Amino acid sequence: MNDESCFVVLTNPWAYDDQDDVKGALIAEILHGIQVQIKDAGIKDSVGKKAKELLNRISWSRAAVAIAKGALTFQVDPQQIAEIFRPKDPAGPESMASFNNAYKDLLALIPQVERVVVLVDDLDRCLPEAVTATLEAIKLFLSTEKMVFVLAADQEMVRDAISVSLDGAKRGDIFARRYLEKIVQLPIALPRLSEADAEAYIGLLIAGRAMDTNDLLKLADHVRSRRNKNLTPLLHEFEGLTVLPAKDDLALATQLAEGLSADRRSNPRQIKRFLNAFGIRESIALARGVKISPAVMIKMLLLEELYRTSFNTLAAAPTQDRKTLLMRWETWAKPSGEASEDSTLPAGIDEGTRDWAAAPPFLRDENLDPYINLAASLINVSMGAQVSDDVLSLINDLLGESEAARNVAADELCKRGQDEQLAALDVLVSATKRSDSAETVVRGAVLWVGKNVALEDAAATGIESHCWGSRLTPGSIVELANSGSSALIALVRHAALDASLHATTQETARDELEHIDGN
Repeated sequence: MNDESCFVVLTNPWAYDDQDDVKGALIAEILHGIQVQIKDAGIKDSVGKKAKELLNRISWSRAAVAIAKGALTFQVDPQQIAEIFRPKDPAGPESMASFNNAYKDLLALIPQVERVVVLVDDLDRCLPEAVTATLEAIKLFLSTEKMVFVLAADQEMVRDAISVSLDGAKRGDIFARRYLEKIVQLPIALPRLSEADAEAYIGLLIAGRAMDTNDLLKLADHVRSRRNKNLTPLLHEFEGLTVLPAKDDLALATQLAEGLSADRRSNPRQIKRFLNAFGIRESIALARGVKISPAVMIKMLLLEELYRTSFNTLAAAPTQDRKTLLMRWETWAKPSGEASEDSTLPAGIDEGTRDWAAAPPFLRDENLDPYINLAASLINVSMGAQVSDDVLSLINDLLGESEAARNVAADELCKRGQDEQLAALDVLVSATKRSDSAETVVRGAVLWVGKNVALEDAAATGIESHCWGSRLTPGSIVELANSGSSALIALVRHAALDASLHATTQETARDELEHIDGN
């Protein structure tokens, strides 16, 4: 933005909620965010000195925490320890008591700034201790007139996190509600999407896969204009637009808006979650050579999401019986009235599937076997099935320290059928959840892909889904860059542009790309 009277600082405590001092990290990020936006060199230098003083207060606080945890007991002498725990002069430069006054002095050095807006995202994703520490940091700034905090979070989840952080106290829920009410002075609940809004939102998300940013923004403005004029459907009458959304994308949006349950259709996060699942399933299907239309895939995913028992019945049916089952199912949902048709509900099918089965596209003439086998395998893997004990043993060897054992495990896994390998690959990348680092998982996946290139797309999808974020280390980037796989190297290019990753990881990605591209 060009308004020099307002500084905007974006912070995401979820990115560092595994640190010992989340409160200090957030304060430091706010101070740095203000400093980098100052254009005048003299003012910037003065603010930098004041910020350093404030950061020294945080350092003393961090040192006390580290001493209490025993982290520094071998690095400082008893006199230094006593000094750290000595009560500080409330007005002194080492005390947090006068932090707010010192911060006001810092803002006074920037006369043109009338407002500092701090946007705090993903607070509801943080661990309970990090949620409380973030709110405690915000409290330090609340009495400063120029400060505004905007928290984008699920209020119920934040409230529950505060309650949990109180270690199960009987008054935890009551205290959490009152504590949050005092900090959040103006709660704004996002309205639930109507069916027309949901269809337009889905349509924009799907169309965005093939449109550039400017064309997508023009399409969004068109939707906004029609909404303001109370015209429906919102994605309609595109006169004046040079680039139009594809008809198939609009049809998919309508299909999904009608197929999702009312609670999911009205929740943007649930819609995006479903579309992400669709994108991943589509890419895995492509990697396996499973050809199926997007409309059919969405319908099958809706069955998985809404009626898992019925999906399991279809998946468990013998291959030769699936077409007959689908014919009876669709006839029951939308009978034609012909006496020869069997319109009874098949055993194991939920009665609530009537609208799903009656909606196009109809599946009785589709070859769903490859897709069902893939989907059933992935679902069962997530529940801990479909992978034998000997395959689990090979995966553990692949994650081990012995290079020889890893090579043997990869060779043995490559002897398995492609379906079993894909299921095992999903187990491998899911192992990231049990570790702070994805490096061993990425190393194992790279070795495996090197021996079976047909797995590279599925491996890339799995790594991006399970290993991204704070678990993605510089070592992981080096493994991906040296893989020789175009799909895995594409992840390195993604990492080089992803500002949400740790700065060291992002810098390593850039260095590796310079080497790969010959610069």
